[in-house]
Amino acid sequence: MASRRPRLPDATSIRALIRPQKPPGSSICPFCSISPATIRSRPRARRDTALRKFQSTTTTHPSNARKELEQALLDLQNHAPAFINLSRLQLALQGLRQPSGQESVRVAILGLAEGSDAGKAAKDVLRVLLADPLNDEAEWERQLQDHDPKTPLIVRVGPAVEEQSSSLTISKTNLLSEVHVSSAEWNGFNLELLFMEVNTPATASSTSDISIQSVESALLVPTVNIPSAENRMTPITTPVHKTILIADGLMGAVDIAALPELVGNNLVLSAVNLKGVDKSQLDACFEMVDISLAEKGVHAFRDGPQNAMQYNKLWAASNLTALGSWLKAGLATTDESTKPAVRQLVASLLQNTLSTVEAEDARKLSKTLNSSISSPIVSKSLSKALASWAQGAHGELQQELDLAFTSRRWRKLGWWQLFWRVDDVAMLTNEMLSQRFLPTAEQELVYLAGRIAESTKTSPKYPQPFSSRDIQTALKKLGPGDISGREVSGLVPVSTSSSSLPKWPGHITFTRRYLQNETVTALQALAQKLVLQSLGTSGMAISLAALLYVSSFSGTVYEAGAVAALGIMWSFSQLQKKWDAARNFWEGEVREEGRKAVRAAEDSVADVLVGNVKSEMTVTEAEELTKVRDMVAKAEDALARMK
Repeated sequence: MASRRPRLPDATSIRALIRPQKPPGSSICPFCSISPATIRSRPRARRDTALRKFQSTTTTHPSNARKELEQALLDLQNHAPAFINLSRLQLALQGLRQPSGQESVRVAILGLAEGSDAGKAAKDVLRVLLADPLNDEAEWERQLQDHDPKTPLIVRVGPAVEEQSSSLTISKTNLLSEVHVSSAEWNGFNLELLFMEVNTPATASSTSDISIQSVESALLVPTVNIPSAENRMTPITTPVHKTILIADGLMGAVDIAALPELVGNNLVLSAVNLKGVDKSQLDACFEMVDISLAEKGVHAFRDGPQNAMQYNKLWAASNLTALGSWLKAGLATTDESTKPAVRQLVASLLQNTLSTVEAEDARKLSKTLNSSISSPIVSKSLSKALASWAQGAHGELQQELDLAFTSRRWRKLGWWQLFWRVDDVAMLTNEMLSQRFLPTAEQELVYLAGRIAESTKTSPKYPQPFSSRDIQTALKKLGPGDISGREVSGLVPVSTSSSSLPKWPGHITFTRRYLQNETVTALQALAQKLVLQSLGTSGMAISLAALLYVSSFSGTVYEAGAVAALGIMWSFSQLQKKWDAARNFWEGEVREEGRKAVRAAEDSVADVLVGNVKSEMTVTEAEELTKVRDMVAKAEDALARMK
């Protein structure tokens, strides 16, 4: 038996997992034996109610943001169950009810069933990631190697318990195989794994129109078949925080490439087991790993510590470090703050809910247009075309902006590259807006306007956007007596010449021009200001250090260098903090303005189709959708304030 060897400082590629705590309640998925108990609100005393009157204008304490987010999600569950994924919602609520920084995180390692041997490849990835090269081969490794890939397996990793064996067992509560593993590398992350094979929508269906939301639903909420009776299986959804999708061989790479590219998605990572192929040799949207090299490295290190260099070389060549780094990115936390994986789950859940609300709004608008007889130009084909355009425009906005903000051009504007690329901020951002800000949706909108003009044999006038500058120009053209009795919002369309307006809704072009002329210039000016401030602070620190060194007889060059280094590092930290905040703010503004532009263009076309009559959607339905949007906005605000 080989003795336990000391851990090397650079052995960062060893993987393992932790067994989470089981919350009390009834079973909702194979991971949980019982669901979380419903939190009952404590009745407030009359004195507390009186104190709230004087504290209504005060800022909410950060510690209450977690409770506010939980309550907002419960409101969505009670009032909008048709717009939200209830399985992922229960998983999010379970994480929020756990102590901050100690949430249990579920990760699924799925083998693409259509791959040549994807199930075995996914099982080997799981086994190698959990294997400890400092110890001999454990019993659970041999049992996991003999496990049937077609049978789902739950892996719980945590500190070793004397009465707990490491063999595969069948739980009486979820009827799934389980294995318990202990590892010192991941004992503080409270992580659990689900291994199974899965069929993605792109491979399970013959249609080529596969949405990103459907792929996310299949990968983040996989379905496990549980035997309920003789020759009968009951499907049960098992929501997870993150998913690693494994394919094998060239056919597996083709299946992965057929999926919608989930660029910028921190919840799903695709990897293909390709032997002898380096990622630098092939520019692909997925990670390429070589499991055989990782296994050779682990066996070599177990033969003796003299093979440590060979182990590091083989492990780096296998590229399994990328999987571990991506997995750790959602688990690492500081100052007992919420884990990134939990935050990403809630953010994705709210974003999908908002997308569902927008789709429902478009469907109801299309239904109203079909049933309306107030205008002779309303037709079923045009109503369907408008609804299809709106849905495609929202999807294009999300996909294209995800591509833009994860592209190499956006990464060039990192804070440490501003010193030599500060003058390129405007050029790079303008290129991103020109190429990624709804280019296809704008062309299809022009085509839709042409179809409407052809069907009506006229050139309808669409409501156009206008800025405050146009309002001021219109007010100057009117006399003092002409302003009375008119609404300011109606001045611009009346006073503007019809020849200068486009023959289609110009909201997308107007919004793009606004972003380029207003926000990009502000971002450019801020970048130049931050660079000058950083250089000025660094220069002052260096001057102070030089003055200290010259004026003091007892001072040494090390003391002066320490003063200069302190000033430089402080200036760099301020530059990084402010520039990252500005980048995130600008990214959110571009997304929000794009959503408003699509919505305004859709309303403009709808006004023409119904003869400038507002939609006849019932007040109750409109209030319901508005209420759901408000609840989502409230949850997003609480998520942003949560520590």
